[in-house]
Amino acid sequence: MTPPVGVYIHIPFCRHKCFYCDFHSVTDSEGLIAEYVNAVVSEIKYRAKADGGHRVASIFFGGGTPSLLKPAQAQKIITAVTKNYEVEPGAEITIEANPESLTPSKLRGYLEAGVNRVSIGVQSLNDDLLKRLDRIHSKEQALTAIKQAFDAGYINVSADMMFGLPGQSVSGWQSVSGWIEELDELTASFPLSHISCYQLTPEPGTPLGRHVARGSIELPEDGAEFFDKTERFLEKRGFGHYEISNYARPGYESVHNVGYWEYRDYIGIGAGAHSLMEGERWANVKSIAPYIAKINRTGHAVRRRESLTKQMIQTEKLMLGLRLKKGISLEGIAITKGITKMLSTGMLKKTRTHLLATAKGWRVLDSTLAEL
Repeated sequence: MTPPVGVYIHIPFCRHKCFYCDFHSVTDSEGLIAEYVNAVVSEIKYRAKADGGHRVASIFFGGGTPSLLKPAQAQKIITAVTKNYEVEPGAEITIEANPESLTPSKLRGYLEAGVNRVSIGVQSLNDDLLKRLDRIHSKEQALTAIKQAFDAGYINVSADMMFGLPGQSVSGWQSVSGWIEELDELTASFPLSHISCYQLTPEPGTPLGRHVARGSIELPEDGAEFFDKTERFLEKRGFGHYEISNYARPGYESVHNVGYWEYRDYIGIGAGAHSLMEGERWANVKSIAPYIAKINRTGHAVRRRESLTKQMIQTEKLMLGLRLKKGISLEGIAITKGITKMLSTGMLKKTRTHLLATAKGWRVLDSTLAEL
């Protein structure tokens, strides 16, 4: 039986573009949300007919700021998926949310619409650092949003956090900028099921990237120390480190994202969304108005397709699968010279069934992958 797929719904609307963000989103088009939702529903119907029936294990609203959707709009999209695909009982349905866009009624509405997992972009519990990140919410708003999610009835609540911020220390227990201090407050205050901890990266083309390139902003250089102390602290609090940037209580690993890392097929819906099905990948038109127009005209908005070679598939499987602590199944993986070298230097190890990064290799995964 073919494994179930994940369905990703891209919501490209934001009230404010953070200066470190390189995801596709816009800040001046909220008036198009209703029309965009109609186009998304039309694309779901088209994809279901064009690609044949698939079982669905997860639905993920990403962005952008998906929490700008009204609950009725989220429900309209979820209903379109459930009517056109075989959605598995208890499928994980996630919505990403920014604290300032959440209200108790909106959270209850999403739950009633079928959303059973909410991922809140906290990023930091330090108001000064939030300002440096160009975020428009405060620590108080972030903590309030998490409390409101639990009060609304959610059990599966995830928080996104960022480390390696300008001026941030690793564990300054007496410092307002201590990273471990923030994690301590967050995990002591709420029964979170999942925490994502991302290192701030100065992506080229973003305002942050330009500031770092010309030296007007400096980032901490001790990324490995942040990584190690984060792992030790969160594992003591009961969170398993299952993926390089993600921690979960047992049974609460992100079903949707694990699907990406295990290189399962997925369907991307919306402006700029990507899909991977049976060795073929395609991408949608990025801009919102052209996306809507093309959907209304043809039913789909594909702008680029490519068929993947066996070598491309192996490379991508390695890049994604080695992010998981359990590694990647050896089935179908050729042991190349690069892999053999990494095995001999202790960056990778091999079990009877899996290839995985060692603790040393996982800490420097990007450079490990570059050598592969």
